[in-house]
Amino acid sequence: MSDSQFYAPQRQSVTGVLLIFATALYQIIRNFWAVGVYLLIMDPNPKIIFFSGMGLAVLLIGTLGYSILYYLKFQFYVDKEKSSFILEKGVFNSDVVNIPFSKIQQVNFRRNILQRAIGVYSVVIDTAGSNDKEVEIKALSKEKADILAGLLMDLSTQEKEETTESLSEDDLERPKASATEWEYKLDVLTLLKLGLTSNYLRGLSILLAFYFTVRSQLSYSEEFPVEVPYAVITEIFSTIVLILILLVVGMIITVVETFIKYYDLHILKNRAGLQVEMGLRNNTKVNLKSRRVQLLQEVTNPIHQRLNLYQLKVSLASSRDDLIKDQIKIPGLSREVVTKVKDYFYGREFKETNRILPHQILLWRMISISIFPLIAAVIVLFIFMPDVPRFQIGVGAGILITGIAVFQYFYFKTICLSVSEDFLMKSSGIWNRKKHYLEMYKLQSVSVSQPVWHKKRGLVNITFHSAGGDISYPLVYEEEILPVMNYILFRIESTSKPWM
Repeated sequence: MSDSQFYAPQRQSVTGVLLIFATALYQIIRNFWAVGVYLLIMDPNPKIIFFSGMGLAVLLIGTLGYSILYYLKFQFYVDKEKSSFILEKGVFNSDVVNIPFSKIQQVNFRRNILQRAIGVYSVVIDTAGSNDKEVEIKALSKEKADILAGLLMDLSTQEKEETTESLSEDDLERPKASATEWEYKLDVLTLLKLGLTSNYLRGLSILLAFYFTVRSQLSYSEEFPVEVPYAVITEIFSTIVLILILLVVGMIITVVETFIKYYDLHILKNRAGLQVEMGLRNNTKVNLKSRRVQLLQEVTNPIHQRLNLYQLKVSLASSRDDLIKDQIKIPGLSREVVTKVKDYFYGREFKETNRILPHQILLWRMISISIFPLIAAVIVLFIFMPDVPRFQIGVGAGILITGIAVFQYFYFKTICLSVSEDFLMKSSGIWNRKKHYLEMYKLQSVSVSQPVWHKKRGLVNITFHSAGGDISYPLVYEEEILPVMNYILFRIESTSKPWM
């Protein structure tokens, strides 16, 4: 099948009528479900049932007719003369959407359960500076969807790059063959391990609830009794069983959520870019180009690191109002796959040339912000409830404050801004260890702020702005960061590579 067919008006797959009808039917059910419940519960007379049935039949026939008309009116094509992708739609009011090739950022595929059942794909075209999807073609065969996506991305690239001199080095060195270079599939066992070792807060909260429940049951008197009453033992046993059930249920929920989101995760690297496909209920397929990647975040923790599981979060160019929309989370990757993905995105290793650490004032600020609510709560408790056991509460608060201070100290020691010839990398985290990578030439601006109370010490807060999000770094010496800023601004101005 040739891509020349898209230069003439095209319609969706014929099965798209079924998809349009099912979508409209779902909306009808949402709006009129109360009527159906009324007819089932109230046992109305036959006349009401007859007219309700007639009304339902007319509504269904009208919906089917509307679906057919919508299908016939929905047309799309490529207009080379206008350098645009054109979409025409609408039954009662005609709507024409014109998207210039230069505005096209991504062409992605999505499928829900119904689309899987009828064998069609939804093609979503994202454009620069848009909060919402500009165009979604909901019913194309896989072959036509692949051809259309490839054609639009090629035309978008040609529009942005008029000569080969403006191509990035990665594009020039890219092999001409379209064969698969490497691929990775997340198997069921790895997905299960990912689900079982995720969402620790849910399990921790249940365990804390278990501890305090048992403690309250055993603390019914000031002195621990020699013999615990049978009723208390029964209640404690019931609580233990309930907690175990909650733990198992919580674990099952986490595993199910993980399977629904990331089932059949498949990464394919070829000449077209890096294709990422995942999802059971809502299947998503995204084609990532290295130059469109603005920010890359690598996340792991001690348990996942032991299991050789890493997560990447890719941030693409997006509007400032909706940065989350263009963030793609890819979990369950081995260290080898993470290295391959970073090699494609950046083509070179990160070699640190300079390291910048925050001032110790940041540590004291973190500790103060963390313990202030606790200290305030204890003071209020002592003032308004004088009968509370002050010693026990004081000891507990002291232990908690010490734990918070120790945690913040070790967290502070992990905060680091590393600079290389081409990259910025921010590291942080004790349990969830995060690394943010940002290429210098993709920076849009660098902002520096200095509160009055830090002026004497010469401390500033710095923020690096990109189209995919910001990296903030607080409380560094101005004299230490200025040479780095000057170098970064020089790299931004002296680089002509396209960043979108």
